[in-house]
Amino acid sequence: MSPSEAKRLTGRELDAIVKHGTERNKEDWKRTRWLAAVLVNVSCKTVKKHIRETDLMRFADERKGNGFADFVKSIESGRRKE
Repeated sequence: MSPSEAKRLTGRELDAIVKHGTERNKEDWKRTRWLAAVLVNVSCKTVKKHIRETDLMRFADERKGNGFADFVKSIESGRRKE
């Protein structure tokens, strides 16, 4: 996309494009992470236990927890927007 095309977009359209690109990049990394886990598990020489993809790399939305911290963050970010 050229800069002149980007300047004609609304904020909502630009946000959607950025979100799509970010999600696409994240899916590529998830695919790479899965392949690395498969290769580690197939080799079995260096690792005694089964490795999951999340053992190699964990994204922010895959964190362990009860979700309370995320709830508090969403409330605080909602207050900042107002």
